[in-house]
Amino acid sequence: MGKSFGKFLRRLRKQKKKTQRDLAREIGVNYTYLSKVENDTPGFSTVSERTLYKLAGALDVDSDEMITRAGKVPSDVKRMLVDDFSLIKEIRDRNAGDSAGGTDD
Repeated sequence: MGKSFGKFLRRLRKQKKKTQRDLAREIGVNYTYLSKVENDTPGFSTVSERTLYKLAGALDVDSDEMITRAGKVPSDVKRMLVDDFSLIKEIRDRNAGDSAGGTDD
């Protein structure tokens, strides 16, 4: 997966020229919590979906990207997968097709 969620979040926040305190205040969390998330402090890597939506809005990024970068699946997508499990097979088949073509070295 690449960079950690904390590094991703810090990069976005800095691009928007917001301090941790400003962003924390905007989304309704303590700035020390935000600092721990950005620093990938053990025990602070699981951010609620509600907070991820708030972060996405405050940083003007796609909420689905924010949620998936945090290692989660949006709750509405989870419901779709449960309601129609054939979607899981489609995703797996699609992924297998993408990797079957070899590499472009």
